[in-house]
Amino acid sequence: MKLKAFTLAEVLITLGIIGVVAAMTLPTVINNFRKKQTVAQLKKAYSTLAQAFTMAQKDYGDVSEWNIGSNMSMDSDNQDVNNSLRNFAKQYLIPYLRIVKDCDAGSEVTGQCDYDIYNFGNKVWDKQSNSNEYRFIVNNTMIVALRYNNNGEYFGDGIFVRVDINGKQKPNTFGEDIFYMYLNRQTKKFNMQGIEQTRENMLNGSRGCANRTSAHYGQWCGALIEHDGWEIKNDYPHFN
Repeated sequence: MKLKAFTLAEVLITLGIIGVVAAMTLPTVINNFRKKQTVAQLKKAYSTLAQAFTMAQKDYGDVSEWNIGSNMSMDSDNQDVNNSLRNFAKQYLIPYLRIVKDCDAGSEVTGQCDYDIYNFGNKVWDKQSNSNEYRFIVNNTMIVALRYNNNGEYFGDGIFVRVDINGKQKPNTFGEDIFYMYLNRQTKKFNMQGIEQTRENMLNGSRGCANRTSAHYGQWCGALIEHDGWEIKNDYPHFN
């Protein structure tokens, strides 16, 4: 009985075809995995912080009554701003989170919360002190930075919450692992920053996810993901 078998040439050709197909499809598989992982981490971070603010309201009443830098302004001394942020964090947020490292506001003691931040491959912020921000690490997985809303004459309108969903691990880039949320004193809500915008604005507006010309670009990326049903669509600019 004569047995049939593949020749060496046929085996090599088959392996070559498999290699080509794998080379063509593997980047897509990896990219899709990154998208799903990013959405899962972002959703968890948002839920964790939203829950903390909800618990704080049970203890301290409506957000509109909280002390959110009401007497702080652009002309305030940095140390006064740092102290005010520290008081806010320690009263309304930190007691309701599992903090593993408190980097403090304006502290030069630790660099665990200081690192370079990028956007579209360009360095946006160098390693810096925590001046005018309050930073801490939650659950050993994400770095949170609090900053007053300084778009008005005074800082009492709300708190910007910048979250790096995977800590200091790369890419440390807006729209990929760094996202903005906002505690709004007037609406009494904690949301992804920009959630009230149209989808077009979330993508191309002054703080839009795809707008590379604005000093604030990338701040509405998280809102865009939430708006799209907690999904990163094909036109999302950071995973293509």
